[in-house]
Amino acid sequence: MKNTKRLIDENNQKRKLLNDENLELYEDFLTYIRTDFRVAEHEGEELLMELLDHMLEVQHEGRTAKDMFGDDPKAYAEEIIEGLPREKKRKTIPFFATILFNFFGFGAINIGIIYLVLSKFIDVKESISLSSLLTIFLPVLLTSAIGVKVIFSLIRSTLFQEKKSHKNAYWKAGLYGGGSFAIILLIAWLIPDFGPAVQIVWWINILIGLLLILLGKLLKRQFNTN
Repeated sequence: MKNTKRLIDENNQKRKLLNDENLELYEDFLTYIRTDFRVAEHEGEELLMELLDHMLEVQHEGRTAKDMFGDDPKAYAEEIIEGLPREKKRKTIPFFATILFNFFGFGAINIGIIYLVLSKFIDVKESISLSSLLTIFLPVLLTSAIGVKVIFSLIRSTLFQEKKSHKNAYWKAGLYGGGSFAIILLIAWLIPDFGPAVQIVWWINILIGLLLILLGKLLKRQFNTN
């Protein structure tokens, strides 16, 4: 049996054989299935490969993919998803953890770079209270976890449309991000400082960020090979 990574690599190569119209519809199926957290990854990739093989057969016969899926491909996608095995929670947790490791890793690196650059021009505060750190960290952790599902839902809402428009999805994603950031700032402003101060050293921030990104890559590799 082919492993998941091999199926994905084969899919990437084989779908280049589709014409433009069939490729657009197939990629809607691919995105719709891959962004559904209910679907077991390996079985989902097996199904996508079967769909691709059928579409190539239909194309070879001179027909279009719409002949295969009917007038409502989204309903067809939902129907086949219902028949797929569900992903175990122990496998979805590493997926979210990988995203969070990368998010906080790049965030720590950016903070380190900002402190390094600003310190060349102005006096910057080199410490932050534990309360402020927790006030920022915990809401960011929560909004990031929810944000993954929100963004995936917005992406899925743009699929299987004859005239695709991503503007509404972009606006909604922007409102979610901006609103979340505003709430975090408000919480940080309302909660008074308490607890010990934590020193912010630019090179330590960058080092921590690189370690978090490395952990994310190792977790992703382990997640993809199991």
